[in-house]
Amino acid sequence: MTLSRERAVEVPGFAEPTSEPIDPAQFPPRAIKAAHGRPWFMDAMEARTGDGVAWFRLNHAIIEGAGPLSSVLGPADWTHGIARPFQNVVADPNPNLTVQLFRKPEGGWVGVRAQTRWRPAGGLGTGSGVLLDPHGEIGRVSMSVVLVPFPKAEPAKSAPMPA
Repeated sequence: MTLSRERAVEVPGFAEPTSEPIDPAQFPPRAIKAAHGRPWFMDAMEARTGDGVAWFRLNHAIIEGAGPLSSVLGPADWTHGIARPFQNVVADPNPNLTVQLFRKPEGGWVGVRAQTRWRPAGGLGTGSGVLLDPHGEIGRVSMSVVLVPFPKAEPAKSAPMPA
């Protein structure tokens, strides 16, 4: 529905879900650890993968009283990392994140059906995906991405020999 001059106008396009809800808990859990070994935001989420969708559920509210978008932003931010071309050799910061929701998510699970496109030379790419809840599509996500090699470890310096 679109509002125009304070008058509602019916617009076809986004149909309400007609299929039975899916239970993401049926899929095996995934333990995702940071390459740096320190705590990170993923520690606040449970992750599962099945049927081409990465499912996330926050373990607790990040900000009490925040609206429904707050439960979607964390999972949406993982879109570019779900299908990136390298693991544990590059960081893949995304300088922007665009999320569009056309309905509020229902239940605690948010799914991402991700796609990424990478330019072989230069390490530039894009991430995008369909956002879901257990009842169906809730919106879309998109971002630009750059691949940055992890810094090489400095060789340990030995202490000078006493004279």
